[in-house]
Amino acid sequence: MIDGRRIDSRIELVLVLLVAVVLLVSLAIDSSLETAPLREGNQVVLDSGWSITGEQGLLAADQDLPYHIEGEVGGKLFHISRTLPDSFPNTNVSLSLETSMSTLEVLLDGKSLYAFTGDATLWKDPVLGGGFTHFVRLPDWAPGHEITLVMGFTSNNSFSGRVAAPILGTKSDQLLLQLRELPSLAFGLIFLCTGIICVCTSLGLRKGSEQNSLWYFGWLELALGAWVFTQNCAKLIIIRNPVLPMNLSLVALFILPYVLTQYIRASYMILDRKLRPFLYISEVFLIAFIAGGVAQFLGLFEYVDMLLVAGMALALFIIALFIVLLIDHRRGNRDLFSFLLAVGVLFITVIAEELLLVMSIVLENAVVLHIGMSLCGAILLSHTARVISQGEKSKIREQMLLELAYTDSLTGLGNRTAYEKWIVSVPDRGKRSRVMGVLLFDVNDLKPINDRFGHAAGDQLLRVVSRRITGLLPESAETFRIGGDEFVTFVPHVTEEQLAVLCDTILEQVFTIRGCRHTVACGYALFLNEKSDSLAAVIAEADAAMYVCKATMKGAAGDQQLTPGEESAQSPITVS
Repeated sequence: MIDGRRIDSRIELVLVLLVAVVLLVSLAIDSSLETAPLREGNQVVLDSGWSITGEQGLLAADQDLPYHIEGEVGGKLFHISRTLPDSFPNTNVSLSLETSMSTLEVLLDGKSLYAFTGDATLWKDPVLGGGFTHFVRLPDWAPGHEITLVMGFTSNNSFSGRVAAPILGTKSDQLLLQLRELPSLAFGLIFLCTGIICVCTSLGLRKGSEQNSLWYFGWLELALGAWVFTQNCAKLIIIRNPVLPMNLSLVALFILPYVLTQYIRASYMILDRKLRPFLYISEVFLIAFIAGGVAQFLGLFEYVDMLLVAGMALALFIIALFIVLLIDHRRGNRDLFSFLLAVGVLFITVIAEELLLVMSIVLENAVVLHIGMSLCGAILLSHTARVISQGEKSKIREQMLLELAYTDSLTGLGNRTAYEKWIVSVPDRGKRSRVMGVLLFDVNDLKPINDRFGHAAGDQLLRVVSRRITGLLPESAETFRIGGDEFVTFVPHVTEEQLAVLCDTILEQVFTIRGCRHTVACGYALFLNEKSDSLAAVIAEADAAMYVCKATMKGAAGDQQLTPGEESAQSPITVS
């Protein structure tokens, strides 16, 4: 007989091979097609022959760019001029220029081609921070004519006064040149997405160290992502606003100490007094961010004036925190190893970046640093996952202990402790507790079977009784074993007639163990929240009814003189 599954697998293999053949043939056919390249590669850097004029006159002649204008430049205009080449390397040429903390107007023979002022900002003064690349389309008659860059710096900080060398070429070439920083943009977006996912996921966890650890890790990733995303010009592919991303990088710098400290508090076992000074310092960073915003609105100073001091303070903060935790680790707190490893990896990558600069090795982007950040984040996320896992295991153990504490080990029903807790919680059950039936039932003649056959036989009888009777009750009923052979059941939303039927059904049950027949005595009462004195009084009423029933059943059994092994059922007894 031929196996159908084997035939199907062979057919699937043939289909996959045919798909591969068709793909290879189509690639071979299409490989001969060719089109013009997106990047022509004929860019010209205008880095020489510039004259720089300020409000006080000529500052530099025949100057090479990049150039940094010394002195007070805030609020002043500077003209940077030279003659364009007599011919351009391509048609449809654009001029690209990166500025920082500056407005820009491009003039060709005194005629304005492009203007960027940023006057719409809501801040006291225009703050055109960060690197922003301008693209200016040059007309066909531009070769050989004078071009002038009019730059108006908005600040006196170290980011102002810089004049970069413009580049001539097609706009596609210039855009692709900006994409050299695309890996940095990708890293920034990955950090941001990871942070958003972790912050949102933490909201679904129970409150405690697990939630806090994931919450603050998410904010760490958001802070790193905001900084990386906004510190490269490739971001302009997504957003053409040069100012808005600066707000993200600034807030990332100032909240990083706070979220880092809170992450350590939530994720590691460390004395709070050791972290308290760092928490206070991190709050100073938050206050500094608020004060910086107020000062910038009032025109006193700008955020960028704080960057150098804030950056150095952040570095010292992390180093001090690292040292304190390293000492604690050396004293036996092995739990801190993952954090020290993460920060150590970050330090190593920062040092590697600096060494590359010293060795004059310039990478297109800070890929080494970003890889270090990624490894640092992966290590911390691994520790957070361990914190969450341990928390879940602890939660499971806690639930198991609660179940053991409130469950009768013999029958699996609620025990006396669970019964007492349930009674206390009745007032909080709202509509469910307004009308409730109470059933008490007791196994008749359990002691004789224990004496004659041992407690194992008696335990078997109790298990059979609890299983069969709970099967007769509604799913909404709550049943507890409150004594050796005594059980109580609470049935919500029931009438007195329905309780009577349930009680009769229980009374009709006969349990044969070791050839001896056993029955169950039952009593009931109805609890009406608005009419009954108390639930305890209703339970006592049902208990009394059950004992009346038990006495009646014993009398009837004495009259009948039943012999062991007889299978006829007892006559139902109704207790009101």
